[in-house]
Amino acid sequence: MSYKLAISTKRLVKTFNGKEVIRSCNMSVEKGAIYGFVGKNGAGKTTVIKMLLGLLKPTSGEATVLGLDSIKDNLEILRRTGSLVETPIFYEHLSALDNLEIHLGYMNMQETNLENVMEIVGLSNVGVQPVSTFSLGMRQRLGIARALVHKPELLILDEPINGLDPVGIKEMRELFLRLAKQNGITILLSSHILSEVEQIADKIGFIVDGAIKCEVSPLEIKMNYPAGIEDYFMQIVNGGKADE
Repeated sequence: MSYKLAISTKRLVKTFNGKEVIRSCNMSVEKGAIYGFVGKNGAGKTTVIKMLLGLLKPTSGEATVLGLDSIKDNLEILRRTGSLVETPIFYEHLSALDNLEIHLGYMNMQETNLENVMEIVGLSNVGVQPVSTFSLGMRQRLGIARALVHKPELLILDEPINGLDPVGIKEMRELFLRLAKQNGITILLSSHILSEVEQIADKIGFIVDGAIKCEVSPLEIKMNYPAGIEDYFMQIVNGGKADE
């Protein structure tokens, strides 16, 4: 199937108990790009991500992922996408490697080099440890490993550097850039750390009260807003002027 956009939403709406939490949300993520998804807590980032993965059904509008309909084709989307949504959940009494093997079974995928994936995310030599012994940062790394292990075309990562120390954040930044630039994997990631998003994103989508106010490149922000991305973000989320 041929497609130019890895992710596209048109007039996406989600209502909970009569309240519209996502309203006419339009998003465009180019194939092979890193897309930073930013907004205040409660702005709707995780809800949009869950609709992209088919975990929530839109009230109206449409979402297309890898050229597929997010509802009709959600199983195929999940098979071709690696995701980390909210706090990753594992089988605590099992080892990290066992958890990855179970995930591959869910995906009906053949065995891959699990130790290599663990090394890529900085978890060498701990694969046989029960996940119950893992720190928050180690769990986050394992969540990223699980997202990668079945060799997806697209990564959708919700706060992937949560719980990581500065060394871990730098390692993940380099990993995401490598996956996108060398392996051609499209990455959508949400983060509250604006400086990290600015360093790796090709485009940044700013969501405010359930709607994406603008999609701009970090270079555009630097050229047109010398005060920097943090001040630009504050202007956008506090109702400042932005292109719809």
